[in-house]
Amino acid sequence: MSTLRVLYSAEEIATRIRAIARQVSDDYRDRTLVLLGILKGAAFLLTDLARDLDIPVDYEFVDVTTTRGDRGEVVQLNYATRFSVEGKHLLILKDVLHTGVTENYLITHLSQQRPASMELLALVDKPQLRSVDLEARYAVFDEAPEGFLVGYGLGAGSGEYANRPDLCVLEETS
Repeated sequence: MSTLRVLYSAEEIATRIRAIARQVSDDYRDRTLVLLGILKGAAFLLTDLARDLDIPVDYEFVDVTTTRGDRGEVVQLNYATRFSVEGKHLLILKDVLHTGVTENYLITHLSQQRPASMELLALVDKPQLRSVDLEARYAVFDEAPEGFLVGYGLGAGSGEYANRPDLCVLEETS
């Protein structure tokens, strides 16, 4: 049997995203900013952040999957809209930043288009799990326990928890 424990309420999430939006707006004022959301987990984050920014912004989505292979993690770019990032400032949005392998792959792939800059924004940053040298410039939350996170767009696929307005950890009980 599973139970949900609320880590961050909808109000806490909204407050933190507003604060991050103020930072991003200040940092990217007078620049061409593109929010790039990694599907599906970053969709809610991208939507809320974009509405809280007080600067012009464009947005795109990519679908990148990581699976375990014989030689470690295998990253595959499944979907990327056809857009040019040349000369633009990219802010890559990720739901939970774990190992950084997926994001490192995406940054390497996109750098071939010569963007002006690329930074990461994570809903939840877990730097202790990083296996590549990569940092999130912005993190909505930098503390979360081990376990499966659901709510606020996370847990998509199970359909049961992804649309919750809060962020929870799914705990197994006996």
